Amino acid sequence: MASFAEEQKIKAHMELIIEDGDYKAYFSQGTNADGVSAWYLTNDSDKAAADTLLDAKVAELTAIGDATANGEGPSDFDGYTPIHFDDSIADAGVDYRTWFVDENADYFKADNGNSDSLVQVTESSEISTLLTDSNYVA
Repeated sequence: MASFAEEQKIKAHMELIIEDGDYKAYFSQGTNADGVSAWYLTNDSDKAAADTLLDAKVAELTAIGDATANGEGPSDFDGYTPIHFDDSIADAGVDYRTWFVDENADYFKADNGNSDSLVQVTESSEISTLLTDSNYVA
């Protein structure tokens, strides 16, 4: 699992690549030695310049959350296994939604990590979409 600082750098890196500016020009997209498609630094001599831009982007990030946990405790979700996460929910006030399965193979969802919003998913079309999107095998 990535540390909070690593997650900030990953998020900043992705945002800078999407912005298509100076930072992205230092990188090329291709396959690394392990056969994984990735963005890699084209010229090692550009590392310091790329790191400077990355550090500046990390400093302006606010949407990634706090470095210390301040949400619902894990005991609020005991017995529920997360199977899918989506941070592009269009519902007002919902930053992200997580879907779960319990020990009875019933499906649930909760918004923004709040156990008070936990509801069972019973609609067959939503369950079908969930299983397709999550690649969860029941």
